[in-house]
Amino acid sequence: MLRYSSSVTVNRPPEQVFEYLVDPARQSEWSDVPMSRPDGGTGPLAKGSRMLVTFGMGPMKAKVGLEIIDLVPAKRMAWRSYSGPIRWDGAYELEASGSGGTTLSQEGTLAFTGLWRAIEPIAGAEMRQGEVKELEKLKAVVESK
Repeated sequence: MLRYSSSVTVNRPPEQVFEYLVDPARQSEWSDVPMSRPDGGTGPLAKGSRMLVTFGMGPMKAKVGLEIIDLVPAKRMAWRSYSGPIRWDGAYELEASGSGGTTLSQEGTLAFTGLWRAIEPIAGAEMRQGEVKELEKLKAVVESK
């Protein structure tokens, strides 16, 4: 099982940062993981919303279904996988920091199943680096607006 955690301070209030987590159109501005809504839904995600994310490159791609299991506006968004070869539990936590900023933290666990277990060590190293880079990209995008 892989564990990850990282955080970044964004010089914007929690409400503004949160919009980039729950709006799929805005999420695509900072995340390299393609996401779609299997129900064809539009607009911000809510508790119970489902999405499909795709990991990997070339022929090694995994589609993982995620469900939002907890959502507190401007405070928290948590998800759990419901399908695919990766069991994933994760969350974003937002906390107001001094001068109107936000400390955005993320943490989670991933367990690879089936043949995907063979690439878990490689994927784990890549994911840990990628998660930090995504938060840095999110910070840059939000602060540029």
